[in-house]
Amino acid sequence: MLIADRISHTYPNGVEALRDFSLRVARGQFVAIVGPSGCGKSTLLRIIAGLIQPSAGEVRLDGERITQPSSRIGVMFQDAALLPWRTVEQNIRLPLELGGRAARPVAPATRRSLIAELIHLVGLGGFEQAYPHELSGGMAQRVALARALITRPPVLLLDEPFGALDAMTRENLTALVEGILRETGTTAVMVTHSIAEAVFLADHVVVCSPRPGSVVGNVKVELPRPRAWTMESWPEFGALVGRVRALLTQPTQATARAKLPTQWP
Repeated sequence: MLIADRISHTYPNGVEALRDFSLRVARGQFVAIVGPSGCGKSTLLRIIAGLIQPSAGEVRLDGERITQPSSRIGVMFQDAALLPWRTVEQNIRLPLELGGRAARPVAPATRRSLIAELIHLVGLGGFEQAYPHELSGGMAQRVALARALITRPPVLLLDEPFGALDAMTRENLTALVEGILRETGTTAVMVTHSIAEAVFLADHVVVCSPRPGSVVGNVKVELPRPRAWTMESWPEFGALVGRVRALLTQPTQATARAKLPTQWP
């Protein structure tokens, strides 16, 4: 179980990003977080990853408090951030070379087998020795996905990893991620601005308020798996998108009303 318990965070410049944000993710679940820009979604992921410490509250994974980066939590960002002087294979194995807290030692033969398995899993067979400048944006994100999974983490965090991709590539990659995480049983938390993407991937969609971010609502997604983008035309899919959108617009509308003058000149 991944638990973010009453997380609040204020940056040194005084910006309050999160206020009393709580999240519980059962093992193997996929939770998507949606909300307006600047509501603290990415800050929350960085806190869960142990990259920054919250001003208040704590994160626990299976009872263990997370206070620093751990090999038990993989992270995939919007920018693939591949090292340009390393091949696909070398970029994927980087986390194993760096080690880190709770890192499990991997024998060289096992390492090679694991890298080969992941390259096959993300559909990059034949590109093992390619360099980042030889890859498309979608291919680079496939490398980033494999790199995030190389330590076999029980939890994967996804911070808008498909945001910069074209629509077709984005759909292909979301379907790939859905299949891989379903097969591996990996717990996932994703931040996205796309309501349809959230509904497609998630078991639960958590809606965040404007800054400081807090939980507005939680929409349970009971679409069958495996999922395909043809489901987007289903009435059930459209109804779920509508429920999420309604939760997103409520706080925005309330804020807008609060700013209206009580009397007109």
